[in-house]
Amino acid sequence: MSKNKKSRRSNRRISVRSELRREPDLQKIAGTVIALAMAQAEKEAQADAERKSEQEPPHVS
Repeated sequence: MSKNKKSRRSNRRISVRSELRREPDLQKIAGTVIALAMAQAEKEAQADAERKSEQEPPHVS
């Protein structure tokens, strides 16, 4: 994957706009909640990996 494509994805913002309906679109709501949870989990995993790499001393052979 190219660096440019990856940086666009990481800078992507999710927006929610209201639309008056009798019944809420549960599929869209569920998809949005899942996308938010996945984005948060990825961000936390990256932060954990960075913290671990900073704490580990370099391996000497």
